Amino acid sequence: MNRRSVLSLSLAVGAAGLGACSRPKGGGGGATTIRLGDDVAEDNPEIAAERWFGDQVKSLTGGKYEVKVFPNATLGDSNRMNEQVRSGTLQMAKSLFSNLTAFDKRLGVLSLPYAFPKPEDGFTALSGPLGDECKKILDGVGLTVLSWFYTGTRNVYNTKRPVRGAADLKGLRLRVPQNPVTVDSFNALGAQATPLPATEIYSALQQGVIDGAENNPIYYVSSKQVEEAKHWSWTRHQLGVDVLMVSKKFFAAQPADVQDALVQAGKLTQDHERELWNAQTDVFVKKAQDAGATSNDDVDVASMQAALKPVFDKYRPTFGDLMKLLPIA
Repeated sequence: MNRRSVLSLSLAVGAAGLGACSRPKGGGGGATTIRLGDDVAEDNPEIAAERWFGDQVKSLTGGKYEVKVFPNATLGDSNRMNEQVRSGTLQMAKSLFSNLTAFDKRLGVLSLPYAFPKPEDGFTALSGPLGDECKKILDGVGLTVLSWFYTGTRNVYNTKRPVRGAADLKGLRLRVPQNPVTVDSFNALGAQATPLPATEIYSALQQGVIDGAENNPIYYVSSKQVEEAKHWSWTRHQLGVDVLMVSKKFFAAQPADVQDALVQAGKLTQDHERELWNAQTDVFVKKAQDAGATSNDDVDVASMQAALKPVFDKYRPTFGDLMKLLPIA
């Protein structure tokens, strides 16, 4: 065999190996395995919901497909997994919705603070035109939405003091998602917004790089941040929305019956996840109390909203018609 033939054979073998890495591997009994990545801890209700989703997929496909869930950022942080799903090297992931603004700034519309007066307003919006438009945007960048996950309301917690209004946020170094809307919002409230990946929050609290963060009580406890930041304030400044999504490339390559199974499993899981979340919230609030956290529910929302008005004005041109679909518009 001459040198050119050897080189051609080596390239072909290498290409075949690379292609195999990007395809789902066979599971037990010859089933196709779908990998689903997440960055939350094992005891988070979303992980239970994702495994339940896997049960539905297995049942609806007659055992031909099975879902393997990877929690704790095993496959990388959220931004890395989102890129992998987009490229098709990872079949599925669950992402904080605001992290997806990296693909299209218009998706920041759901990050506007106090955009939904109550959670039910958010559910209605996501089940209607606003949710449909967001799905279209994500589909355009290679991400197909299967479920909207509810993660309660997001609230501020820190190492310094209770937050009862905008004045108490002044000077606090708060970790926020890597999302311009949230950064601008907390800067407008007087805090020093510090974008960090979720995987770095705990160590940043330990080292004093940040004074606090904002999230839901389940994440606060399951990520062990309650050990460092003992002041919890019910600011309820944002509806927690996560997205269970599948790679558009992977989805399009599946038979029609499998596509239908994934869509149906996603719809069923959406309701199931909300039930799991609501059932666990009080449990984790009690765990936070047992861990020594104090909480206050006397937040002056009006002072927060007044300080945030410039943020709404700034982003109105960016969000355009999407902003008109918010209940507060």
